[in-house]
Amino acid sequence: MTADTFSPERILERALDTEMISVEQLRQLNAAALPGVVPLDVRSVEEIREGVIPGSALFPCEHNQVDREDTAIFSRCFHERFRPEDFDPAKTYVLICRTGQRTAIALDVFQQHGLACCELLGGIVEWRRHGLPLDPVSI
Repeated sequence: MTADTFSPERILERALDTEMISVEQLRQLNAAALPGVVPLDVRSVEEIREGVIPGSALFPCEHNQVDREDTAIFSRCFHERFRPEDFDPAKTYVLICRTGQRTAIALDVFQQHGLACCELLGGIVEWRRHGLPLDPVSI
């Protein structure tokens, strides 16, 4: 059975098991409009202005735009802003950043608070590489 023959519920179940979801799987979940699934973009305001995956909620966090490998600024910002009570424990969050490096940090925090989540493999860069659309945002 290939990934594209799985039901949206099974795709989500597998994503939660592996803590990761592919671009194609997220595209399928978005198309199915599965209730309770929230794509959550944790990129910086500047990056979010470039466009977001359709249906994404925004949780902008600052990041070192010069040295993208340096996650210290993001980590500090994310930890300062994150409040578990702001997130619905009945929902599943698909964490999105530019390439996936920052979502690993967010994933750990979400899991520590018992929130269901997974991260988008390759982030927005991979989404764009697949030629998928981004929605404009004014933030």
